[in-house]
Order: sequence, then structure tokens, then C-alpha cells
Amino acid sequence: MLIETSKDLFFVVLAFCILWLTIFLSWLLYYLIAILRDTESLMRRVRDLVEGVHRLANVMHEKVERSAASFTLVAQAVKEIVGWAVRERAAKRATTRRKAKADEEAADEE
Repeated sequence: MLIETSKDLFFVVLAFCILWLTIFLSWLLYYLIAILRDTESLMRRVRDLVEGVHRLANVMHEKVERSAASFTLVAQAVKEIVGWAVRERAAKRATTRRKAKADEEAADEE
């Protein structure tokens, strides 16, 4: 017979427990590997998303820099145009005043 002593029974039970422990550890290892694979996939997607946001931020930064440079040129041009318009208006007023003064002096002489 297979089981003659309690020691034989112990070894049969021990073998059965080792078998179940092996099956459990194999199952646990399978799921740990699956979890790590999913985690790696998730990290890759997050990394790609962060890189996309970083590229977008760089593009926006470059556009703002270019716009700031263009705005500086436009502001300088507007400043020059306004200065020219003020000078022209002042010159026109001076001419008008001189003309009015000359007309007034001509009227006084008559």
C-alpha cells in the first residue's frame, strides 16, 4: 500500500501542498507580469502625452516670442507715424497762425 506510516501521509500531504503552492506562485507570477506589462504601456502613453504637451508649450512659446518681436516693430512704426502726424499738425497750426497774424496785420494797416 502507498501509505503505511504517518510519515508517508505527511509526505503525501506535503507533496500536495507543494503542488498547490507551485500552481499559486505560477498564477501570481502570470498576473504580476500582466500588471507590469499594462503599467509599462500606460507609462508609454503618459510619456507620449507629456512630450506632446511639451512640444505644444514650445510652439506656443516660440509664437509668443515672434509675436512680441513683431509687436515691437509695429509699436515702433505706430510711434513714428503718430510722431510724424503730431509734427505735421503742429506745422499746419503754425502756418495757420502765421497766416492769421499776417491777415490781422494787413487788416490793421488798411
